[in-house]
Amino acid sequence: MKLSIITINLNNFNGLAKTLDSVQSQTFQNYEQIVIDGGSTDGSIDIILSRLNNITYWVSEPDNGIYHAMNKGLHVAKGEYVHFLNSGDWLPETNIYDSIFSNIQGDKDIIYGDFFRKIYNESGNVIKRQFQPKKLTVLRFFGSGICHQSIIYKRDIFNYIGKYNEKLKIAGDWDLTLRALIKECKTSYLEFPVVCYEGGGISSIQVENSEKEKEMILRNNLPSVIYADYLYFKELQNKNIILNEYKNWVDEIKNRNVFINYAMVTKWLFEKFSKRLYRILKID
Repeated sequence: MKLSIITINLNNFNGLAKTLDSVQSQTFQNYEQIVIDGGSTDGSIDIILSRLNNITYWVSEPDNGIYHAMNKGLHVAKGEYVHFLNSGDWLPETNIYDSIFSNIQGDKDIIYGDFFRKIYNESGNVIKRQFQPKKLTVLRFFGSGICHQSIIYKRDIFNYIGKYNEKLKIAGDWDLTLRALIKECKTSYLEFPVVCYEGGGISSIQVENSEKEKEMILRNNLPSVIYADYLYFKELQNKNIILNEYKNWVDEIKNRNVFINYAMVTKWLFEKFSKRLYRILKID
């Protein structure tokens, strides 16, 4: 069983080295490493040239964006399965591919697992495990979808569902996996993390634009009756957010000292009615 590992890169010298070294350290050896570079000028080419013994195919030239680069990788891929491990991503264990392929049950089109993500907070950088659903359905895409880096695709499905939509700029991977589910591709969940990634990708930076693209993808791909359910589900989510805010407010009041609550209510009443009272009494 051969795996095509496709890594796209643009001016990410350190990230590319981390990714390629992570693959090279794997106990699983039946893979081809494909590197699609977008014409980097930061020394990334030197990283590629220094690791040619482990690279099956590489190219460095300008492209038309992330999904054009991914499609270029797919065009030359020869493995039965494909993993997009992009520049800066790395594998959590040296035997991760062995673990993945030894746990595949039957003939699956999409194999996915949990992942580690670097979280940035006040305490510094923390690597935190993110859990994914054991059963993957379209309902998942009414929210976040699943982590693209944690997916191993059977290469044949791209002949069936098509490749990445190059007109999309942010959510093309999200779109592809959704289309695969709609076409009833078979999925398999692995109960362990299969990848680590930094975060801070384009979808997390351009959140508003990402949501707009996802909205358009759902509208274009879902039957109208299911899209209506999505809109209803979204409305319920928004109402739930409001209810949770009220609940938090009520809980805060319950837990506060009763005299503080009296003082706050008195202050609110005074501010609300003082101007009206002054007008009645004609006090300047």
